[in-house]
Amino acid sequence: MTNTSQRILIVEDEAPMCELLHSFFSEKGYEVTTSQNGEEAVERLVEGEYALVITDIKLPGMSGLELLARIRLDWSDVSVIIMTAFSSISSAVEAMKLGAEDYIGKPFQLDELMITVEKALERRSLRREVRELRAEVREKYNFSNIVGRSKLMQQLFEVIKRIAARRDASALIVGSTGTGKELVARAIHYNSERRDAPFVPINCSAIPETLLESELFGHQKGAFTGAHEMRRGLIEEAQGGTVFLDEINTLSQNLQVKLLRVLQERVVRRVGGRENIPIDIRLVSASNQDLEEAVRRGEFRQDLYYRLNVVTVRLPDLKDRREDIPLLVHHFLEKFARQHQESPQRFSNEAMRILMTHTWPGNVRELENAVEHALTMGVGDVLGPDDLPASVTSPERDLIEEASIDNLSLAEVERRYILRVLQKMEGHQMKTAEVLGIDRRTLYRRLRLYGPEAPRHKIASKDAEDDTSSRPGKDPAGASHAGGAQ
Repeated sequence: MTNTSQRILIVEDEAPMCELLHSFFSEKGYEVTTSQNGEEAVERLVEGEYALVITDIKLPGMSGLELLARIRLDWSDVSVIIMTAFSSISSAVEAMKLGAEDYIGKPFQLDELMITVEKALERRSLRREVRELRAEVREKYNFSNIVGRSKLMQQLFEVIKRIAARRDASALIVGSTGTGKELVARAIHYNSERRDAPFVPINCSAIPETLLESELFGHQKGAFTGAHEMRRGLIEEAQGGTVFLDEINTLSQNLQVKLLRVLQERVVRRVGGRENIPIDIRLVSASNQDLEEAVRRGEFRQDLYYRLNVVTVRLPDLKDRREDIPLLVHHFLEKFARQHQESPQRFSNEAMRILMTHTWPGNVRELENAVEHALTMGVGDVLGPDDLPASVTSPERDLIEEASIDNLSLAEVERRYILRVLQKMEGHQMKTAEVLGIDRRTLYRRLRLYGPEAPRHKIASKDAEDDTSSRPGKDPAGASHAGGAQ
């Protein structure tokens, strides 16, 4: 199959020069086609794909500039190098304005032309790579890749679309740790008309306050010790795009004032500088704390809060959209399978039941980690409960929350609570009864009622040891028998 990235079309009306260039580039490994006028060159471009056109500026009929204009219109991905006599340099400059990649003056050395061609092809390759990466990023942050079909997520998608449609609208994303605040911020950016400009994420709590001002706004040379050169800030670097300030609640009062000025006046002033630099950005911020409460406590400026909070985006906890868990699990299984080039695995029904009933205090991030843990520890195509991390299979869960999640009866809540206290007391019946506020016989009747799930043999031996130590003269066998007969 032909490598189109190495195909060159040479357009030159002088036959000897045409033959020379054809021979030279063919020997260098390029596939070369020649044309002696612009019309014929257009026919060649219609027939096949080319990476580069090298054309003389003076041609019979269609000129080199006219050919360039046609290529830019119909084959924008094709690079063009103009050949021109030194007396026509002004025409070459005009060609550059029209979109030529480069030009070279006649007469020239073939090695000089070779360098010009290699640079042109390299720049073309980089442009194509950037386009592909941007397309990949857009696909990654497309709404379809934020997993969720629950009503809460559908409402979230609608809010994101509305924000993305407005070029300058600021947004405040509120959600617990692990709910995907940066993912939503990127979705807003990559689904807006700012998508081709930078997305600049900044974690306000991860940068020391003494450095954060310089990171955000930049600094002039000599503004402070160590400022050996001028440096643009991250807000300036995001020109035309989106700045995402995560954990904005940690900003100091001083930086809150300066950020407010940026939003009000749409200018930024570097540390140590006097120039106001116009900026064109969208600001998206996020907080895992209640900013309204911070405003009431006087820790966060009210005027800045209103500037940030044009639209509030509230991200639901995973426990509030449990119907999305199977979708997320499938998504992560597919994702890790692609990364490791393996066949996708699945969870057993019991393992999926555990995933569905876990409270997920770490939200989607915790679920992703649990799936990856299971894939690492599991053997075979089906992943079971033993493959899940202990924090998921044996969590310290709030009993009331657990009861509401699992729809437990009052008797079941009592059973789980008694067994949980018994486990905490390491099987000691007397201590368990004291904590529960009941006598030991009542506890024992409950444990008999609960069946084999209650660890009676372990309990009996522990209490027997206590009885032995408190009643001198009793032999160990008798103490053990007495404890077991209760």
